[in-house]
Amino acid sequence: MVDKARSNPFTIFIRKIGYSVGLEHTVERMRDFASLYANRETIGYADINRMLHDPKPAGWGLDKNNEHVLDVMRSLDVISVRNGDVGVLEAGDALGILRKRQDEQAFDASLQFIFAESLLRADGDIFLNALTACFDPSEFRDRIQRLIEFKWAKLESMFQSSQHRGAIYQAINIEVQENNRGSRGRAGGLTAHREDSPFAQRGNLLAATARPEPRVSDAYLKKALPRRKAWAVALNLSNPDGTMTPLGEQFVQHLVNAGFGGPSCMAMWPLAYETKTPTFAGLQFPEATTILDSWSYFSLIRRALGGVTGERPLDEQVQTEGVSQLRSILKAYRSLNLSKSIVRTELPARVAYLVMLASTDRQALAFPVPDIVELEQKRPSPRLMARRSRLAEFALSD
Repeated sequence: MVDKARSNPFTIFIRKIGYSVGLEHTVERMRDFASLYANRETIGYADINRMLHDPKPAGWGLDKNNEHVLDVMRSLDVISVRNGDVGVLEAGDALGILRKRQDEQAFDASLQFIFAESLLRADGDIFLNALTACFDPSEFRDRIQRLIEFKWAKLESMFQSSQHRGAIYQAINIEVQENNRGSRGRAGGLTAHREDSPFAQRGNLLAATARPEPRVSDAYLKKALPRRKAWAVALNLSNPDGTMTPLGEQFVQHLVNAGFGGPSCMAMWPLAYETKTPTFAGLQFPEATTILDSWSYFSLIRRALGGVTGERPLDEQVQTEGVSQLRSILKAYRSLNLSKSIVRTELPARVAYLVMLASTDRQALAFPVPDIVELEQKRPSPRLMARRSRLAEFALSD
């Protein structure tokens, strides 16, 4: 199992899950987590442990040494478990709120949206190129190699130093994994440390002065494609034979139109808040790099899945209804995870965005949440207060 080198700032330019295990039954497990979270006043290590290890159907029936699914859940922004402490992440909070507020049919549609947007933020470069290659190994390899070279070229135009370029080549690449045994059988459970990256096994790319050759091994293809195909089928983006469904074709076309296409490949880019670091401060990204804010990204994924068709024109009625819905979401957010209520007084912007978009009827117009929040702050007595944040964008309180 391979994880990203988090000290490398350029990891935000590649959307990939580096895990080879723990990827099974992802949608079903997100649904189970949402139900657990929504129906308990608090959620702790014991709850997660029972969900993982209790026999089916009460739990997932996993072996005590098999907790790799938590790595995947963290990558999908659902939950983080470290040293026995459970932290619910933004997608996890959105799922919990929606499960409390929606019936089964509505929640299933919301789950599809939350899973799709989380999957693309975690693994979009790999998943989308597998999808558009119809899961053909040769075509997928070609697309990934074109993706890597495309992203290298765009970032090379911004960074000339050998140190920066070495970091680019290291971050935006696919591990060779010729003999990677994965993480099955390793001891350590929830607090285990990951093994060193295989980059150490094939030379330090940080010292590179010239481009290495992009490589996608047969071992990687064998591990990467089957699970992503199952994800695509679960999202109704792909047929079991690997061909795209009409929804899959529509989904990809929306993303291409939004700027996530490259030369015969798909290419995801970071969200605006992810670029708010010293390395990228004040830089003008090339035109071909589409850097969206979170609201624009979430709205794009909702539209691509056949959801909302646009935004409602902002008037006093829309403003009042939108504020009312946001206050209701804030109340639901505070009702979750009461053991941590002292630090859960403010609703993070991205949780509010996800819940508002998921709560909008399909083929309907969404509330323009950023505009509603901004306008509300100009009132003499705002019904919602927004605290600006560099990374969280804003947090809402009343």
